Amino acid sequence: MEDDRIIELYWQRNSDAIGETDSKYGAYCFTIAENILKNREDSEECLNTSYLKIWNAVPPKRPD
Repeated sequence: MEDDRIIELYWQRNSDAIGETDSKYGAYCFTIAENILKNREDSEECLNTSYLKIWNAVPPKRPD
């Protein structure tokens, strides 16, 4: 799914936005977190925290 469509799902407060974000970026972001944290559980928590922060930021902010 294209990023603008994912952002639109967040804007609509559609929970599918998190799943689509995870499908597109989850493995990449998890790898980065795992390389830094060296702990699977902490890396998963980092991703979950990131998704929550995105959910709380959009709206009111609309990313470019």
